[in-house]
Amino acid sequence: MLNIGFESILGDPCLFKRVSADGGIILVCTYVDDITFAVSDADMVGPFMSQLRERFVIGEDEGGPIDYLLGIAVDQNLDAGTIHMNMELAITKLCKSILTEEQIAKADLFDSPMLPSPLKRGELRMVPKSSFDYLSVVGSLLHIANCVRPDISYAVGNLARFSLTPGTAHVNAAKRVLQYLWTTRTLGITYYRDSIQKCNVPLMYEKAKHPLDNGTNLTQVFADSDYAADETRRSTMGSVTMMNGGPISWFSILGKTVCLSTCEAEINAAVTAAKDALHLSRIICDLGFATSEAPIQIAEDNSAAIAQATGGIRHVRNAKHYEIRLHFLQQLVVDKSIEFKYCPTELQLADLMTKPLDAMKHKGFAEAILSYAI
Repeated sequence: MLNIGFESILGDPCLFKRVSADGGIILVCTYVDDITFAVSDADMVGPFMSQLRERFVIGEDEGGPIDYLLGIAVDQNLDAGTIHMNMELAITKLCKSILTEEQIAKADLFDSPMLPSPLKRGELRMVPKSSFDYLSVVGSLLHIANCVRPDISYAVGNLARFSLTPGTAHVNAAKRVLQYLWTTRTLGITYYRDSIQKCNVPLMYEKAKHPLDNGTNLTQVFADSDYAADETRRSTMGSVTMMNGGPISWFSILGKTVCLSTCEAEINAAVTAAKDALHLSRIICDLGFATSEAPIQIAEDNSAAIAQATGGIRHVRNAKHYEIRLHFLQQLVVDKSIEFKYCPTELQLADLMTKPLDAMKHKGFAEAILSYAI
């Protein structure tokens, strides 16, 4: 890539960009031995493929629109300006290899991936690998969750906590995720070129409703923390970054330390999500699709967290044990890289990433960020 005039993007060394003399743009993303690319003009495809063929053996049938990649089915409609991605085939294969016909037949009864009751950690492995390969199943679910299904991220992350000592309850919980996936196997991500959302500008929201929400557009980024809910009393942090109608980044993480208050948990979640949003904003800026002048908005419903993070770089007596993280946020506010907004808690999409929800709430949040094939 470098030898034929591409430059590597600072935020991701596997993402390359080349601008031709007439202003045409080619973006290339590399993944192990796969290359995907996008061009601003279809006439640029031929010369670019010819350059690649000088170095690699590439079939004549390659280089067209993507239909399938890494288990992800990709449906592009350039006329309508939409891209839809799902993993229906991968989910179907996984479910049929693990679930019985009876369990598949009853899958319609499971409209959420996890029960609200928490799983307990055991001291010994009660289910042998020969009867249920727990690690393999969780690994397959992680791939699906990381690619196109943020709605199962918390459930899969929770299952991964019991990888060393799975019991009957954990196996049943894993099968429940599979049954939920079978029921919703055509659910995926859709991006819209002409989205009514503010395009190419990741915004940050903590348990928030977008200040410009008119009832049809969606908040672009949510972040949340579920305080001390794990049996270790650590808090779970979650975030979803929306852009052009679909999620482009998400995480569900169990904190590494025990927070002493909801305020500290919210600050930790805001720090982690702000770092992710700043990284995405930098990549978008480097690609030339947006400027980095506008601050990333963090809408927060915790008054104590807002009070600590705003008002300049200052010492907060009650926050001495997480002062470095707090100063990081304070510096971002002073530099106008982020700004906090207080807002009510009617909508909280990041709940999807921090705790098991009841079926109705889970379905509402899942279908707010994902969609079925269009």
